[in-house]
Amino acid sequence: MATIPLNFIGAVILVDVVLTGKRATKSIKMVLDTGATLTTIPIERAIAIGCDPIKSKRRIELITASSIEYAPIVTVPKIEFLGFTLRNIDAVCHNLPPQSVGSGLLGLNVLKNFDVLLNFRKKILEITE
Repeated sequence: MATIPLNFIGAVILVDVVLTGKRATKSIKMVLDTGATLTTIPIERAIAIGCDPIKSKRRIELITASSIEYAPIVTVPKIEFLGFTLRNIDAVCHNLPPQSVGSGLLGLNVLKNFDVLLNFRKKILEITE
């Protein structure tokens, strides 16, 4: 089990995540997002770790504030956060707006592997495998 203090940046919960691919390992700050079906990582991070979005045949329709976009889905070989490790996690390659406090979204396809408790009164986040 991991217990961390809830440190809100605006209205979001940030989590430090390590992405490992065939080429490299990169750290990223991600927003814990229970409303995101899939985890989302920036295009340049996907390329840096060796998950080339251009080669992906899988796409997902994203509805943004200004348009509809089709973004590639890659499989990240390893994702680590809060002492947990998951392997072969699908991630949408999409850059969040520059004003975003996080660079990516930690979505339900990751969170569904855990019991997640947000205790707002105690200001803690508990994640149990």
